[in-house]
Amino acid sequence: MPGTLEKSATRLALGDLTLTALSDGYLDIPAAYFSNVTPAEQEAVNPSTRFGANTWLIETGTSKILVDAGSGHFLKERFPASGALTWQAPEKAEERAAVTDIIITHMHADHIGGLSLNGSSLFPNAVIHVQATEWNFWTDAALLSTVPEDKRPMVHLIQALAKPVGNQLRLHSGDADLGNGITLLSAPGHTPGHQAVHLSAGDEEIILLADVVVSDALQFANPAVRYALDSDPALAVQTRKTFFDRLSADRIPFAATHLSTDRFGYLEKSGNGFAFVEV
Repeated sequence: MPGTLEKSATRLALGDLTLTALSDGYLDIPAAYFSNVTPAEQEAVNPSTRFGANTWLIETGTSKILVDAGSGHFLKERFPASGALTWQAPEKAEERAAVTDIIITHMHADHIGGLSLNGSSLFPNAVIHVQATEWNFWTDAALLSTVPEDKRPMVHLIQALAKPVGNQLRLHSGDADLGNGITLLSAPGHTPGHQAVHLSAGDEEIILLADVVVSDALQFANPAVRYALDSDPALAVQTRKTFFDRLSADRIPFAATHLSTDRFGYLEKSGNGFAFVEV
């Protein structure tokens, strides 16, 4: 069952929890990043498709928990409309200091670019929650020499962003209960340790899918569509189908990082796939 939504549908009250969507801008992604598509699907996103860049703030009364930290300024050269949250701005120091926890759904730069700057943590008081599989994969010193050359700048950036927060970590293995109705859900495929976030209060619940789905233009109607940045495309498809079946069967409201809206919605069965219905 849904929580109580404000008129904007970007803030949701769930028991004692308040969940607010925070947009970090948007990214224009080339159509060539998608495979296993029909000609009509390819044309629908040609030459590019717009991704949102959503993050979230969970407030419990005693805690302020960010879900992802956006991209900072690190992707602006390629994606000028990214990094809208400007966590790195000096005037946000007090706001950053009040953050008690950060859940990192995965370690792509558009999710951790706001964590650190110039070798220092931007959120010095926060416990950072990440899957051990994810952290160990991206911070492996040997990774730079084993990935294809065109992926090395990405890995170098991820490792540089991660290093300053290494002493703030709480590593998890699979599903993990953080208390206050907040549970991490293992959702691998997009990256080795990708995770979603489940919030609950009584019989009310919501799921933050992160990058389980990246294209609302393609992957709701056809969950089998693959994305170039998925580390294990087949597993990403399997994970997506599992979550979509659960969301539609139980009518669970959800949000995801790259939807073209920062609003919450439901999934309904539609043909061989699903349709997103905004709350």
